[in-house]
Amino acid sequence: MKRKRKNNTDRKRGQMMLEYVVALGVFLALVGICAVLIHVFRAYGNRVLDIIGIS
Repeated sequence: MKRKRKNNTDRKRGQMMLEYVVALGVFLALVGICAVLIHVFRAYGNRVLDIIGIS
């Protein structure tokens, strides 16, 4: 038997939860990308300083 809905609140709740999960995933991806870029640029900067002999 099919379950009858009185209104569309179940569908709206699922859509909201999906939107929050997608937004959280995008946020975590951006944080991860920023962390990788900071690490890479810091390592590159240290390499340049080693080449010119300041550090």
